[in-house]
Formats: sequence, C-alpha cells, structure tokens
Amino acid sequence: MAQANPPPRHFSDGRPISGFSPAEEPGIGCVFVAPARRGFLKRGQHLRKVVLFCNPLHPYATRFIAVIADQFGYEPICIHTTPRRGRRYPGLERLEHRFVPAEHLRDFAAALAREREVAGAIPFTEAVLGDTIELLRGLNSSWNDESTLALLRDKFALKEQLRRVRPTLRVGASQRLDILAPFELDDAPERFVLKPNQGYGNSSVGFFTRSTPVEDIRAFIKTAPAGGMVLEEFLAGSEYFVNGQIDHQGRAIAVAAFRYERIEANGHLVDWLTHQVSHSAPEFAALEAYAQRVATGLNLRRSPFHLEARLKDGEPSLVEIGARLAGNGNAFVCNELHGNKLDVFRLAADHYLHDGPRAEPPLDWHSYERSAITYVHGVSFEDSFIHSLEGVAELERHPQFAGWVKRPEIGQRLRPTVDFFTSPWAFLSRAPARTDELRSFLRVNHRPGSWRLPYLRGKDLARRAAGRLARWSVP
Repeated sequence: MAQANPPPRHFSDGRPISGFSPAEEPGIGCVFVAPARRGFLKRGQHLRKVVLFCNPLHPYATRFIAVIADQFGYEPICIHTTPRRGRRYPGLERLEHRFVPAEHLRDFAAALAREREVAGAIPFTEAVLGDTIELLRGLNSSWNDESTLALLRDKFALKEQLRRVRPTLRVGASQRLDILAPFELDDAPERFVLKPNQGYGNSSVGFFTRSTPVEDIRAFIKTAPAGGMVLEEFLAGSEYFVNGQIDHQGRAIAVAAFRYERIEANGHLVDWLTHQVSHSAPEFAALEAYAQRVATGLNLRRSPFHLEARLKDGEPSLVEIGARLAGNGNAFVCNELHGNKLDVFRLAADHYLHDGPRAEPPLDWHSYERSAITYVHGVSFEDSFIHSLEGVAELERHPQFAGWVKRPEIGQRLRPTVDFFTSPWAFLSRAPARTDELRSFLRVNHRPGSWRLPYLRGKDLARRAAGRLARWSVP
C-alpha cells in the first residue's frame, strides 16, 4: 500500500538513504514501516513530528519511545548502523526502521529534515552518543552548540575546557597520549589511570604507578580502542556518582547520588557494592553544587547528567561526566526512589526535545529518604560458562531482595570481571547490611561439570537461540 507523504528514500547524490539499493535487498527496499500499533501510527498516516533513535535495542530506548509517544504524540524512527534490524526487539516490533551506515548519519538526518518535521534525536546511552551527535549535527539541532557536543566525546578536551574556564574547579591533571610513540614515565604522576578517550562503563581502564614496568604500560596502551588514550592523575578519596537534569538555563538539579565500594580483582578495581547516599548527607549537597559548576563550565543545557567524582575532605574532584541517564538500570531505580512520582525518562525527553522553561521535576525526598538501596555486584574470576546455578529462588524470596539488575542464566558466558560489562550478575538490596549473606545465596558452578557439558544442554541452547531470534531476526 502506498504511503501518504512517504519519507525520503535517497540522498541528493542518488544514494538510497537505507544504504541498500533495491537490487541489493529485494523485497525490503529502503525503509520498513510496520502496521499500526496502539499509541503510534494509523495505517497510511504520519504524525506531526518524528524523533530519531540510533541503534535502539536497549530498555532505555523502548522506555523513551513509549514516553514520547504517550506524552508528546511524536513518531519514533529507529535507525540501525548495521544491517541487523530490531523489528522484533520488545517494544520496537511495529515501528519504522532504517539502515544507515554510520558515516552517512549526518546526511540522512539533513535529508529527512527536508521532508519531515524532526523534533530531535535521543542519546539514551553513552554507547549511542557519538552516532546521535552526528544525527543532531545533520538536523542543525539547538539542543547544545557544536563546541559542547564535541566535548561530550573527548575526555581530555572536556577537562581541559574546565581547567581553562573554571581554574579553581578540582578536575585533576591529564594528558592526551600519542599511542604511536613509545610511552615514557617522565611526566607521569606517582599514581595514574589510563583510559580510552571516548570510553565508558569503566571499560579498558588501567591503574598504574611509576614503579609499574614500562613494558607493561606500553602493552596496555597497544590495546587502545579508536579515539586513543588519555592519562589522568589518580584521585584520592571515595568515589561517588550523582544523577540529575540540567534545564535550558544550565541549572543542574540532582535526583539521586550513590557511593561506590570497589575491590581489586583480575588486576582491576571493580564494583562490589554501590550505596545510595542520603539527601541530607553533606556529600549529596557537595556533589550537587559541584555538578552545577561543571555544567556551567561546559555550557551544557537541556540534558540529563551522570557525574562521577571522588570526594576527599568533602571536596569533589571530577572523574567523568556524561550527558545521559545513568546506566546499569539506575534510571529506573531513580524513579522508584522518588515513589515513581518522578519519571526521569519523561523529564529528559521533555528537555531533549523542547527549549525554554519546563515543569519542575516532581521530586519526593520523603520517599527517597525511606530507601536505602544498595547494588550488589558479582565478580567472576574464570573464563567459562555457567553450567550450574543454585540459590536464585532463595535470594528472590529474601525480604531484603529488591530486584535484579543483571540476572544470571544457565549457559551464560563468564569472563574475568574487569569492568561493568563483565560482571556476571547484579541485584538490588533494600539495605546495606547483610549483603554478604545475600551474596552467599548465589552459587555459580559449585557443581562439577561432566562430560555432558550441562551448560550446552539442548534445551538451554534452544531457549537462548529462541530469545536471540526474537530480538534480532528479520522475517
């Protein structure tokens, strides 16, 4: 059936917007528009505005899509930078999907804006921030200016900006590394951190001292991903993170704060426990005030923020700041801490898509103070699979158990935990006490394996394959 006001299918030079020609993808063509779904499209119609989501195979994306459709009536368009499309991912089954190679995102957005009214693009996680910024550039978006957008994907330049415009702000020393030149310890501080300049999730981060053999440091630098590495001074003190929203005038409003408790494992510092910080604690006030100074120094506005800092003697020093919601499911936790009166997805979407004054967030600090949520993180020391798993039901029945962040499964791949992504499991506890008791319920691979390799049993493989097909396959 022909569509009314069909979306553009080609760039100005004749290339198809989808990245495929009809000959390359017979039967699918350049765009897929699914049948009508409640709350979205009526067949043959387009809503007044559209919102772009890049690689939206994530619970945050589906939540944003539902909120934006319900609250603002905008139509989502799902953009995929690889041919694997997410039509069957839960919440995306009946939406419009496009394939656009990453190098063509800016052109695609500019072409689409000439044909449709585009409200904006949503950077729902750090993983899609770079691609979403390319879409925003193509749209000539007013969300944040070009200089601010550039800082969001460059850790060194971001801190250099703060050192220049806020010289009294504690951000620590840092330097950009030339990964092609041999590393030398001449200018390195006594303790320092090496991290990807465009990294996130505590991934590929190394901790070193001047006594570390220089050959080991050089070997680590050789693993640098695209974007290079940055060397930063190791900051003393306890590490915290604070989440919130920055309005159109650059005012930062904190909604929750947490304190990390980490251990050394597999040669890295990894999460062990993460504790909610009371709103009445002096650390909360210090973090909120610090976030305000950082946001102003970066000229960041209309954005959620996730700021990590170390506190020593009550004074914060910047570790990271992201113009996004907190990961690891923490956005949903923030809603629950405020009795679900607050919806950080609606709050962020309203600011992402609309300029000018917005409604104040409905924060419920009484509900927040009644909570004492603690994340309990699993740590793996082996490279294998989960072939036996016990104690899940007992843990879930415990009155202190508050829900899974990452539920372990039979057949799940185990890797030595070095960052957020390689943690085998994580759950929430309603109190910081007795977390060791809760942790002891989970018994992973306590039963010896056998020649039958239980983790590769047919029914487990079939279940996992069916789940993957439901998320990824294209009919």
